Amino acid sequence: MSDSENKAATIAKCAVAVLGVAITICGLLSGSSGSKTNRKTMKAPARNHRIFRDDFERDPAAYFRNLRK
Repeated sequence: MSDSENKAATIAKCAVAVLGVAITICGLLSGSSGSKTNRKTMKAPARNHRIFRDDFERDPAAYFRNLRK
């Protein structure tokens, strides 16, 4: 490999590394601000997962009615 080929390969590797870091940072920032919500959750009654508290409090009878379907 010539000196100019080595420089080009090094520049390409650096560009790929910088691009990877930029993509990672963008993914972390967008995941922490846009996709999450501030709604409170609670453990679902009679289930082993979480549900939104305001949905349950709005109509608890509907939750239990749909639980049996």
